[in-house]
Amino acid sequence: MQKRYSAKGIASMVAIVAASLVFSSCSNKITEEQLTQLKDLRMQERSLNESIQKKRDEKSRLEKELSSRKAELKDCNDKKAFVTTKLKNWPNVWPEN
Repeated sequence: MQKRYSAKGIASMVAIVAASLVFSSCSNKITEEQLTQLKDLRMQERSLNESIQKKRDEKSRLEKELSSRKAELKDCNDKKAFVTTKLKNWPNVWPEN
């Protein structure tokens, strides 16, 4: 019998503690200061997102330019190799027909 009373006592204590926490908790209303801070943070977020997008666009543009320059370099190296091989065979550069 005593176990029932202690279990009921513990249950009622837990209920009382839970109810006191619920009723004494902070209000869920936002203050003006918090609202202002939230607006500032949202503005910063938008600004940072725009900055990130600009940097991504710039990165893409630079990668395209780099690949174009690499293609030019490859073309120049191919032409240089052609001329170098022809210079090694000078004066018999062109085959006779």
